[in-house]
Amino acid sequence: MSKKFWFVGLSLLPAAALVVGGLHVRRDLLNRKAARNVSIAKSKWEAAKGVQLTFNEPLDAVTWSVNGRTSTIRFMKPATSVWLKTSFPQGKKSTIKVRSVETTYKQHIAENWRLSDILPASMKVVTNPGPWQLNVPRKGPYTVQFSAPIQNRTKATQDISFAPNISGKWVWENADTAAFYPAHEVAPAAQEKMLINSGKTGPISTSGQYLSTSVTRNFITASNEKIVVREKLPETLTLYKNGKAIFHSLCNTAVKGAHTPLGQFYIRTKYLHVDMKGVNPNGTHYNDPNVPWVMGLIGSIAIHGFPRASYGFPQSNGCVELPVKIAKKLYSMVKVGTPVEITKS
Repeated sequence: MSKKFWFVGLSLLPAAALVVGGLHVRRDLLNRKAARNVSIAKSKWEAAKGVQLTFNEPLDAVTWSVNGRTSTIRFMKPATSVWLKTSFPQGKKSTIKVRSVETTYKQHIAENWRLSDILPASMKVVTNPGPWQLNVPRKGPYTVQFSAPIQNRTKATQDISFAPNISGKWVWENADTAAFYPAHEVAPAAQEKMLINSGKTGPISTSGQYLSTSVTRNFITASNEKIVVREKLPETLTLYKNGKAIFHSLCNTAVKGAHTPLGQFYIRTKYLHVDMKGVNPNGTHYNDPNVPWVMGLIGSIAIHGFPRASYGFPQSNGCVELPVKIAKKLYSMVKVGTPVEITKS
């Protein structure tokens, strides 16, 4: 189809153009309403990602600065929304400047825009099991509750791991809480760590918050064994496995004036030998180097080997004493996390 042309002097102009005041002007521009002044319709701030600006007019480019660094973003096609990618401190006021914009109509802002916002504080997390928790159920579930809804839940659970690894699956109970269900029962008295990544590579909330520091939760699963120390004469120590006695020995607890605590405890540490020093109930000092097969319970109280002429009645300064060879055998049978009950009966 042939095009029509207007003759102006020696120039040929398409029919879509007019001569107005000696200037060649496209008809489609004449038919459009005059462009509005460029303004920011809204902004969205995220500490991990930056700030998203939405303009009232499509832009070809925007120049902005933060912390003294200036950047320009040019678009393949006009856009009304743009992410100015940077990171902001959590819980503090942050500021950016929009220095200039370019539009299809070559509009520019008259002066810099200065935008500020106070970002939310860093995200927190509550876990179950908690720090150094003992007797943790072997079947789970193990839960993680964040202080804010999580934006990418699939990725967030990939940022949580166990060492040694536990196979299983994560289930999100709601927007901020996930529960991990082991595929199989975890081994008894297993020493585990739950690890949660921090920073912009870790879980991110819907408002852009993240954990300021990585989270480590050491825990020990429930044991199928239990040690019971009975102060009823003759004093004894018995190790049970699945409710059945598998080890038994005479033992010694504290003399009058000293104290062996009663109650529920766990073996928290194991040492081949420890130098023990202190004060006896009569005020004299003791210094016993290389006390063997030490299984720590609480404070300075432990189960350990100690040479005595006889056993089965109070002789110690608070610890539970066993014959050295017996203590060695018990030491080899139990793990850190094994429950211990000390009772009078």
